[in-house]
Amino acid sequence: MLRRTFGPGHAFPVALALALAAMAPAGARAGEHEVMCFEEATDNERIVGCSALIDGGKLSKDKLATAYANRCLAHIQRKAADLAIADCSQAAKIDAKNALAYAQRGEAYCLKGNVAHCVADFEEAMRIDPSDPSFVYLRGVARADAGDSDGAIGDLSKAIENDPGSAPAYVRRGQLYEAEGDKARAAADYRSALKIDPYDETAKQRLEAFRK
Repeated sequence: MLRRTFGPGHAFPVALALALAAMAPAGARAGEHEVMCFEEATDNERIVGCSALIDGGKLSKDKLATAYANRCLAHIQRKAADLAIADCSQAAKIDAKNALAYAQRGEAYCLKGNVAHCVADFEEAMRIDPSDPSFVYLRGVARADAGDSDGAIGDLSKAIENDPGSAPAYVRRGQLYEAEGDKARAAADYRSALKIDPYDETAKQRLEAFRK
């Protein structure tokens, strides 16, 4: 995931970046926008860069889909779910095999509480790219939020099998086991999470609660 510099309410940096970009020579602006859209950047910078490239109308089909998907991710980071859904939908329309576009749109739907669409998009991402272990984890989290404990545990177990170093998968599965009253399995998952990430506060707190 991209690092955040400004929170959702910071509209001024975006406006300032747009104003400064408009003052630069056209060739320089194009190069800067490529960097901001396709390389490491803050969320605000990514939105500025990708917007300029999209509006410029000169990107290839593949790059255009990527620009929409990257701007979608920046909107997700800023919790702008509707804008993210619109951008990822456009990316998927341009490139129906863009698994990340579906997965990110799934995250945006989850932000809105639309779990059915969220799960459906993760499933489509998994169908397109079954090798990415993050998709099954995300579907597991969505299923957990929807109250499908068995389905969620199955997905999270598969995510752990695919990526044994995923502390969040252990924590989320542990929470589901705990909710079912299986404290032994929950504690085992929390301990596994702490072996991977000794600073995981949720795992620490839940194990401490078991000792009381």
